[in-house]
Amino acid sequence: MATNPESSPTIRDLAARLGVSHTTVSLALRNHASIPPRTRRRVQAMARKLGYRSNLLVSALLSQVRRGRLRSEGEVVAFLTALPADEWLALPSVTAGLAQAGKRATQLGLRTEIFYMGPRGENSAQVARVLENRGYRALLLAPLPTHMLPLKIDWERFAVVALGYSFSQADPHRVVNAHFNGIVTCYQKLRERGCRRIGLVLRRDDDDRARHYWLSGFLGASRVHGGEALPPLLTDFEMDRDEFYRWFDHARPDAIISMSRDVLLGWLARRNIAVPAQVRYACLDVLNGSARPLAGIRQSWGEIFSTGIEFLAGQLSRNEIGLPAVPRVTLIDGVWMDGPTA
Repeated sequence: MATNPESSPTIRDLAARLGVSHTTVSLALRNHASIPPRTRRRVQAMARKLGYRSNLLVSALLSQVRRGRLRSEGEVVAFLTALPADEWLALPSVTAGLAQAGKRATQLGLRTEIFYMGPRGENSAQVARVLENRGYRALLLAPLPTHMLPLKIDWERFAVVALGYSFSQADPHRVVNAHFNGIVTCYQKLRERGCRRIGLVLRRDDDDRARHYWLSGFLGASRVHGGEALPPLLTDFEMDRDEFYRWFDHARPDAIISMSRDVLLGWLARRNIAVPAQVRYACLDVLNGSARPLAGIRQSWGEIFSTGIEFLAGQLSRNEIGLPAVPRVTLIDGVWMDGPTA
């Protein structure tokens, strides 16, 4: 059968050919869990054979109309977080990200709404009920703590995008900071300044949340850009000053890369080690408005958040609800910031 628009079969044509109801065909084409997998495969195979093509925008619109959820102000993207508002809004990266996400959502005919799930996600079931009752179909997952409870959300009801790698319960599309590129850039910039013994000091939790791309980038950087291969210092939760001093005395670095800001610099100052005259320092997460100017990578949180909104807008327009068969990861590069510490 030809596949031009005039001859493309309808859902009712497919239903008649397969001997099932048009509702079954419609649900099977959307990969709905209520239809047995074998039936879904059969319907989808016939659709491909006959050249069926849905009108994605119309399908998305009709889905809202059928559920009585069509809104003149546009669909809502629910931003799910495990931190209360006062903690979130105290983070410059988040305030910048939310502002840019809201702006991009407005441009795309959407709006954002923040939902707090509790410090470990213990209120996720209540949040999920609210989302379903309101007919919200899009979830943007904030970076989450590593020791979360399983979230009680039916992911097949929503288009989902996670920011970062920290959400590990399911595998949605993600928008993440390019951790590997960022740490390699830091290493390269320090090498350009003449440093040969470049060390890494990092909390294990921070590296876990980056899916170990920071550690792997650091370990590979000396092979690519030269210099001594110093052993990294990975600490448990809060950094320990004595542990840092023991590592420093053994490794004798002339530069340090870290997520820490004031803590490490304070410990170096206690030993009268001048930065950058004796030891250069590059931060993996330079924040706008930081009390002390630093050299390092400023993560592009505004772009990360707004790209998540763009991803969800595309999924909604195509009526792509549920977890993807092949998740996509979009990397957003940070920007190197010159500063007095390097």
